[in-house]
Amino acid sequence: MNALNSINSETSLPELFRALPEARTVFNRYGLRGCGGAHGPAESLGLFASAHGVALDELIAQIRRLADNQQARREAREQLRADAAPRLADAIYRPFFLAAMTVVLTAGAAWGVLLLWKIGLGGSFTGVSVHEVNAHGHAQIMGWVGLFIMGFAYQAFPRMWQVELPAPGLAVVAWLATLAGITMRSTAMMFADSGWALPVHQAGGVLEILAVSAFGAQMLCAFRRSEESFKPYVGFIFAALACFLTQAVYGTWHIDQLLRADNRPDLLAQIATFQAPLRDLQVQGVAMLMIFGVGLRMFPAIFGLPEIPARRSWAALGILLVALGLEMGLFLAYRLTGNHALAAALLLPWLLLPIGAGLIVVPWRLWRPLPVGSERSAKFVRVAFLWLFISFAMLLFLPVYRMVSGIEFSHAYYGAIRHAITVGFISLTIVGMAAKVVPTLCGIEPEKLPRLYWPFILINLGCLFRVVAQIGTDWDPAFFKVIGFSGMLEWTGLAIWAGHLVRVMLGRGRYRQSAEPDWGPAPERIGPDDKVAAALSWFPELEEVFVAHGFGLVKRPVLRRTVARQVSIRQGCRMKGVDPETFLRALNRAVEHRGCSDCCSEH
Repeated sequence: MNALNSINSETSLPELFRALPEARTVFNRYGLRGCGGAHGPAESLGLFASAHGVALDELIAQIRRLADNQQARREAREQLRADAAPRLADAIYRPFFLAAMTVVLTAGAAWGVLLLWKIGLGGSFTGVSVHEVNAHGHAQIMGWVGLFIMGFAYQAFPRMWQVELPAPGLAVVAWLATLAGITMRSTAMMFADSGWALPVHQAGGVLEILAVSAFGAQMLCAFRRSEESFKPYVGFIFAALACFLTQAVYGTWHIDQLLRADNRPDLLAQIATFQAPLRDLQVQGVAMLMIFGVGLRMFPAIFGLPEIPARRSWAALGILLVALGLEMGLFLAYRLTGNHALAAALLLPWLLLPIGAGLIVVPWRLWRPLPVGSERSAKFVRVAFLWLFISFAMLLFLPVYRMVSGIEFSHAYYGAIRHAITVGFISLTIVGMAAKVVPTLCGIEPEKLPRLYWPFILINLGCLFRVVAQIGTDWDPAFFKVIGFSGMLEWTGLAIWAGHLVRVMLGRGRYRQSAEPDWGPAPERIGPDDKVAAALSWFPELEEVFVAHGFGLVKRPVLRRTVARQVSIRQGCRMKGVDPETFLRALNRAVEHRGCSDCCSEH
């Protein structure tokens, strides 16, 4: 174990685990359990320590103490063998991510493309049903963004806080309830004129509220069990979770009122008054605050960005919350009173938004190449924040645009602002972070991964095309004819990215993990309940002993990859009529002889 004296922040986890398999128990205490495949994630010791909030010096000291203590190593081996069975929480993010990608490629982006073509052919943004647009929007917000937030949080937050996920089975219930709620609500909106639409929507809304409540309660419980202090990033996260629950309640009520509207004027009045605040709550409250919270905690670790001082971060959170509250409150007050002075006052929250965001983003200097992290994921994150500030600039320019265009309220311009922040900022951040996190969780070496230039180009090009063409429709109807192409570009980019991540998560093609399971470190003695394949994996030379006692089938690769992984030595002896005690003595003599040979060769 002298080689372990040279470990440092640059030592890779797979390299360390090959030298000292028992060290995995140290990392499992800090959230590695179930992550990174058989050999651990392809990341450095320093990155792990930073991402999981562990002092690097203390982590290295624990590894060295373990390496020097034979009794502790034996106990660690037993612990690893006891923990070998997979747990629900080990990869809890997968069903959420897979569902989110399915939603965005169907009811989300694909449906959006169809709506864009209908708008283009009709030559008007009012050429599609309000309920169709809301059904698509709900699938995007709750299905695409919401499911990704839930999956990421379930996987990462308890590990950040170095605790177990409370009641992991409840996460599965929340996943099912969210999917059912999205399906029921979106379907009800599509068939708004049907008699069953309202009760189906209400039931779906209740399911979503219960799912979000359970999710938030699990996160709160996990944090309370931890020793983590209430840092600014935690404030951002729980502010986002509060907005998540609020929008679930508000959104259910709002659509309920739309479905109940007796005539078109009532329908339009409800939309004009209450829809914009709902979108503010979902986009700036849920998504933006969550991205900032995760960024404050993880970006310094995975991209080498500077830590933001606590006072500056708290100030940013306060400004953003005030901006969100003012934006929603002033707009509602304006709509309910008709006082145009309140509408003019909206410039204040619109100015506070870039100020609050800038307190965090400017010190990161994202316009420069990031010091750490592959360009594969970094380019998405860097450009995402550019789109965020583009959307802020467009928002501040809105009064000027109104005067120049002479349009009292431009659906085209306002929709372009929303698209810049939802696709340009939120979707690109999701794509970039997933491109970084998923391969790490699956233990895929960076060298195997593509750079994802095509998704990057297509999504950005589609977003730019959409923003420009949508605004262009205010000036020339010809832009309507081509606006659908923007959605096709975005969908294609998302499809390429999603297909890649699905192959990574499912271990397909070049991302296929080793056919040999991770049996943990070799024990000192073979036991009757050890699997045949495990014994042969630990000590390949035992094949001769197996063959000598009538187990000649272990020479066949197919049977070794199948039956041998399921059958214990005790079961095998029973099937072959071999005395298990005699056979185990023969196996362990061979193991002891191997150990003596290794000792002699070292001397």
